[in-house]
Amino acid sequence: MSKLNAEERKARDNERFSQRVDERRVKGEDVVAYAIANDKAFKFLTKTEKHSFKERKAELEEEAKLKKQQQFELKNQQELEKAEAEFTEE
Repeated sequence: MSKLNAEERKARDNERFSQRVDERRVKGEDVVAYAIANDKAFKFLTKTEKHSFKERKAELEEEAKLKKQQQFELKNQQELEKAEAEFTEE
C-alpha cells in the first residue's frame, strides 16, 4: 500500500466522516451527538444540525463549568471546616 500524502489522507478522512454522518442520519440516530463526540464530523452536518450542535455544545460547556465551580466551592468548604475544627480543638 502506498503512503498517502496529507491532502489524500484528509480527503479520505473527510469521505469517511461524511459516510458515517450519512449512515447515522439514515438510521435515525442522533448525528449531533456524534458530531459532539467527534468534532471532525461537524462540517458534514446540515445547517439546522449545526445550529443544534452549537446550542448543545454550549449547554455541555456550561454544565461542565458549573460542576467545576461546585467542586471548587465544596473543596473550599471542606478546607474551611477542617481549619475551624483544628482551631476549636486547641
